[in-house]
Amino acid sequence: MKPRTARLGDIRAAGVRSASRPGAPPVKSPPQMLESAFHRHAGKDDGILVQEDELGSVTAQHLYKMRCECGRSWFELELPKLVKCPACQRINLVSV
Repeated sequence: MKPRTARLGDIRAAGVRSASRPGAPPVKSPPQMLESAFHRHAGKDDGILVQEDELGSVTAQHLYKMRCECGRSWFELELPKLVKCPACQRINLVSV
């Protein structure tokens, strides 16, 4: 088994650029990046905007599209086992 040579100080966060390049900004640790992002956004907002509205209700329906072998298609609100085609008048077995 290969011995480990990495030290905790050698490990950097994913996506953080190396500071060894000339002119590179100092590397921040993840907690420092989070803290600076918090201070950037915290200064802009004074708090949470709360808005109240009346609550309505919605009724949902299943809509099934039927298609006969003759090419005619139509919609049904219920899923029947047998259905009669409005175009060719053939009785068809419904499969999903």
